[in-house]
Amino acid sequence: MKKFIVIVLVEVLILSASGLYETVSSEKNDIASSLDTTFLTDKCLCNLNVETIEDEKNSAYLVMKKPMYIDSSDIFNSLEPGIVNTPDEFSWKYFEDKDWTTPAKHQGNCGSCWDFAAIGALESIIKIREECADLCPDLSEQYVLSCLPAAANTYGQGCWGGTPYGAFYYMMDTTIEGNYKNGAIPETCLTYQASDDISCSEKCENWEELLVPILDCKESNLGFDSPENREIIKSQIYQYGPIAAGMNATTEFINFWNVHHDPTDYFPDTNEPWGNSLNHIIVIIGWKNDSSIENGGYWICKNSWGTDWGYDGFYNIEYGSLFTGFYISTVDYDPDSFDWPPIAPIINGPIIGKPGEKYEYTFVSIDPDGNDDVFYYVDWGDNTYSDWLGPFISGEEVMLNHTWENKGTFYIKAKAKDINDLIGPEGTLSITIPRDRAIISSFQRFLQNYPNLFLMLQCFLIS
Repeated sequence: MKKFIVIVLVEVLILSASGLYETVSSEKNDIASSLDTTFLTDKCLCNLNVETIEDEKNSAYLVMKKPMYIDSSDIFNSLEPGIVNTPDEFSWKYFEDKDWTTPAKHQGNCGSCWDFAAIGALESIIKIREECADLCPDLSEQYVLSCLPAAANTYGQGCWGGTPYGAFYYMMDTTIEGNYKNGAIPETCLTYQASDDISCSEKCENWEELLVPILDCKESNLGFDSPENREIIKSQIYQYGPIAAGMNATTEFINFWNVHHDPTDYFPDTNEPWGNSLNHIIVIIGWKNDSSIENGGYWICKNSWGTDWGYDGFYNIEYGSLFTGFYISTVDYDPDSFDWPPIAPIINGPIIGKPGEKYEYTFVSIDPDGNDDVFYYVDWGDNTYSDWLGPFISGEEVMLNHTWENKGTFYIKAKAKDINDLIGPEGTLSITIPRDRAIISSFQRFLQNYPNLFLMLQCFLIS
C-alpha cells in the first residue's frame, strides 16, 4: 500500500508498450485534423511500474520544482463537498435530460491522457458552473503540452506522462512555469498535434484575450476501493462535477471496449492481480448502483481514445476494477471570470418551399453568462442578409420572414453576438425550393413537420 501511494505522489507516469496504440485504434496519426476545433462546441500510456519508480525516486524528487501532491489530511480543502446522500444512478451525461460533458477526443500516439482528463473535467465544470448545458467549450490540450512543460512528468516530456493536477496547477501558475498567465486557451488557438515538440509560439496571437481562468484544483490518493471511498467520489461528482481519476488500463480492458459499444455494458472486476500500477487517467462522470453486480455497481467514465472506442468514447467499469479511483483530481471554475459568446443559434422553420412564397423562421440563442442581451445576423443563402438585429433577451425566440424567388437548395446561416460584441459559432438550416407547384401534398407537409424522417423519400419527392 505504501509503495502504491508513492507512485502517484511522485507523479512520474512513464509511457510504455507503444504497441497499444495499434490495438486501440487504426486511425491515422494526423489526429488534429479530425478534432472539433470550434471554440464552443488517444490513447494514454502513462505507464508506471512500482520497482522502476522506487529505483528512480530520488532523481525524480531532484528534478521536480514543486511538489505535485497534497497532504493526505487535506483531501479536498476548498473543494471538499462533504459526504451526502446520492442517488443510485447519476450521470452528468444525462442530468436533467441534458449532456453536461463534452465530446470524447483522441489523444493519438502520445501519452497525454493526464492532459485530456484534466481538460475534459474542466470543460464539464465550466458548463455546470455556467448553468448552460448547451455551451460546448473546446479547450486546448496542446497548450498544456507546448506551453506548460513543468506540468508533465519528471522528464519534462508531456507524451511520457503526467497528472491532471499538474495540468491544473500550472495552468493556474502565473510564474514562468505557468506561462505567466492563469487559464486555458481554446482549441482553435493551438490545435492538438499529439506531440510535445510543438513550440508554444505557434499559439494564436491574441491568446491572452482568450484565457479561461481556473479557480482552484486539488488531488488525492484515496487508496484501494472501498464503500467509503466510493461515497467520497460520488459526493464530489454529485455536488461539484466530473473528476479526473487514475486506473490501470489492461489489454483485456482495451479489447473489451473495442468490441462492446452498448451504454449498458460494463467492464467487470475480474479480481486479477494486475500489479501495483496506474497507467491511465480518465474522467469519471457518474455511476450506477446495481445489486446484481458483485461489487454493487459501476462507474461511468469518459476516455480519450476517440469516439469509436466504447460508446462514443465513454465506458462503464465495475467499482473496484483496475484501481479506478485510487487517485483523483478535481478542478473548479468561477463563472464570473470569463465572458463566453452566445451559443450557435437554433433555427426552426420549413425545409421545403415554393418560389415566391413567404416563410417564417424562429431563431434562438443563449448567452451562457445569462445577463447579456443577444443580437442576430442572418445570411438567407440567396445573397440577401440581415443587419445585426436586436437586442433580444437571451433565450428569447426571434421570428423572421423570408421569400426565395428561385428554385434550389439554400442554407440559412445565423450568428449571435452579445452586448460586448463577442460572436458565437454559426447555426445552419437548409431549405429546398422545388419546381413551382400549386399544391404541396399532405405527405410533404408531414415531412416538413418531421424533417429527420424519410430523408431519402423526401429528396425523391422534391426532385
